[in-house]
Amino acid sequence: MAYRSSITSIIDMRGADMTTRTPWFTSRADLLSVQVVGAAVILWQAIGLVASVARIAPNRDAPVDVMVAGAPVDLPLGPDGAPLAATVDTATLTVSDMPVATHVAALGAAVVPPLATIAVTICVLMLCRRMLAGQFFSGTITRLITAVSLLVAGGWVAWFGCSVLASNGVLALVADRSILEEITFQVSWTPVLTSMAIGALAAAFHAGERLQRDAEGLV
Repeated sequence: MAYRSSITSIIDMRGADMTTRTPWFTSRADLLSVQVVGAAVILWQAIGLVASVARIAPNRDAPVDVMVAGAPVDLPLGPDGAPLAATVDTATLTVSDMPVATHVAALGAAVVPPLATIAVTICVLMLCRRMLAGQFFSGTITRLITAVSLLVAGGWVAWFGCSVLASNGVLALVADRSILEEITFQVSWTPVLTSMAIGALAAAFHAGERLQRDAEGLV
C-alpha cells in the first residue's frame, strides 16, 4: 500500500507540474512583450476614444461618418488637380445641432469600436498570460475565447446599428431627398465570420478541456 501511495503521489506531482510549467517555447520576455503591446493598444484606443467624444459631444461642428455607398463624386486627383469622377462608400460630414437621437447614435458609432477593442485586448492579454504559464485547456481559457467571439460580434452589431442611425439622421439634415433615395448600405460580413471562427475555436478548446478531464480521471 505504501508503494502504491508513493507512485500515486509522484503521478499527481508530475501532472500538476505539466499543467503549470511554462512551455519550452516561451519565456518571461514573451510574457512581458505581450503585456507591453497590449497596454500600448489599450492606451492608444483610450486616447482615440476621448478624442472622438471631445469632437462629437459638444454637437457643434462634429465630424460624423455617413454611409453613401455608390454616391458619385468628383475628386481633384487628375493632372493639376483636375476633377475625376469616382464613387465613395463613406464620407465624413461636419454638422451641428443634431437631434438627440442622431447625436446619441453618432456618439455610439464613435465609442463602440475603441471600447470593443479595449475589451478584446484585455481578454487576449489574460488568455496569453494563462497560455504562457502552460495552462491551455481550462474553463477560464474557454470562457475567455467565447468572450472574444461575443465581443467581436456584439461590437460590430452595435457599431453598425449606431452608424446607420447616425448616417440617416445626418443625411436627413443636409442631403437632398432625391439623392437619399439613391443611397444604399453595404454590409461587411467579415466581423461575423471572424466571430464564428473564434466561436469554433472556443468549442475546440472546450472539447480539449473535457478530454483532459477524462484523461486525468483515467490516471
